[in-house]
Amino acid sequence: MKKLQLFSTVTVSALLLLAPTGAISHEAGDIIVRVGAASVRPEEESSTISTTATGALASTSVDANNNTQLGLNLVYMISDNFGIEVLAATPFEHDLTAAGLDLYGFNTTDLGSSKQLPPTVTAQYYFGSAQSSVRPYIGIGVNYTTFFSKDLSRDAKTELAANSLDLDDSFGLAARAGVDFILSNNWILNASLWKINIETDASFDSALGKVKVGADLNPWVYMVSLGYKF
Repeated sequence: MKKLQLFSTVTVSALLLLAPTGAISHEAGDIIVRVGAASVRPEEESSTISTTATGALASTSVDANNNTQLGLNLVYMISDNFGIEVLAATPFEHDLTAAGLDLYGFNTTDLGSSKQLPPTVTAQYYFGSAQSSVRPYIGIGVNYTTFFSKDLSRDAKTELAANSLDLDDSFGLAARAGVDFILSNNWILNASLWKINIETDASFDSALGKVKVGADLNPWVYMVSLGYKF
């Protein structure tokens, strides 16, 4: 929440800095490529863990850790103020941790890990004009997240006799905000964030039958990048 407040403060400040500059900002027909560090920080909520043999296990849950990778986004400016953006990145990897299994006599907390890619397309409105040195923007779009390289931990395999981890892919909405600082006619410094709706059902086979848990990851994605305008 503090990071969101800080980002909002920066964005509001940027809105006050829309003074003309000698460099030309975003114009209709421009293609902008940004590359930088993208950090996925889940704000997950999960259902209780259930098994075929026991049903729902009260007071249990699953969460996923943060991860940072190389981020890439590509923007096409439809007009001086409207653009379409595609977000891509190198695969994010999240460790899956179980809570509450100790109440049922199990020591396992590390369930395993999975990689994911969250390609996201957003329509964006850029404040200011083609002469503005700072271009804050907001947007909304859709996300598709695919999970792969799904591996169970040694603890899960040993104590739970776990195998065949699976996580369902996800479709969801994405909200977007950011600010471009125009360094020259071609170079741009960017700070931005996404709030992405990602929901998945995780399952694996075990000594207690099929183990299932639903997880709403709903991450904040933060990115600081350097951009080039063609």
